[in-house]
Amino acid sequence: MDHSPALSITSDLTDEELDQYFASYVPLSNLPTPPPAKSVPAPPAPALELAAGHVPARTPEPEAHAIYLAKLMPSNLSAQPTSIPTITGFLSRANLPVEIVAFAACILDALSSRFACSWRAANLPPATVPFTYAPLTVNVRQPPAVRAEIVVLAALTLAHGWLEDRPRSAAHWTSIEGGSRFTSRELEISRACILRDVDYGLFRITDDMVRRMAGDLQRAAGSSCAGVTARQDSAALMEEKKRPKLSLEMQGTAIWLYGLATPEPSP
Repeated sequence: MDHSPALSITSDLTDEELDQYFASYVPLSNLPTPPPAKSVPAPPAPALELAAGHVPARTPEPEAHAIYLAKLMPSNLSAQPTSIPTITGFLSRANLPVEIVAFAACILDALSSRFACSWRAANLPPATVPFTYAPLTVNVRQPPAVRAEIVVLAALTLAHGWLEDRPRSAAHWTSIEGGSRFTSRELEISRACILRDVDYGLFRITDDMVRRMAGDLQRAAGSSCAGVTARQDSAALMEEKKRPKLSLEMQGTAIWLYGLATPEPSP
């Protein structure tokens, strides 16, 4: 309903002012007023996948650190090649500062040549038949029942527990950071093998050693980022070369370029 001063109870207009008002009065449109627009709530953002086996998106820094840590592992741990994506998943889910990753790298670098033998012996699968002495059939190269990437995870847990006041439990490391690939018992076995091999001497890893290792990790990550950028630039250049370039230019007419007609040039 219109709220005009003529219909207002509290109006103090004179008769002349009212006549002037009605003389210039223009009625409003008879069209119904549209209802106010209802605000449509935005769809909720997709929740991050926190499943245990989820591997985060590939990023240069964790992958470069994973490659660096894999190179520090004893080469005779397992006949199977080290899985870089698995270690990358450890680092991405753990989200550790570079100092802790560098401390773990120092632990791996300190392992002796005897570690592989002791680790494989500790992780041999349980025997299904009673043991009988048969020298000609004993397989001393029997592969362990757990993959070698657990050694990197064990080094990360030791580094985190040494440098942080609130360490994470073994169950947390295996289910979250480890992606449920290992059990808590397998992780504890690898941790014990590392500690025995270094003679429980984590205190021998000095701050200077950690700083140098952190610098190596950062340089490795920088080289990886530069390589990714170069590959992206190369891919963009190749895509540009593959794109057809249709150009038709005639004097006094419009120009057809990349499928679009530009206005005719001014005379």
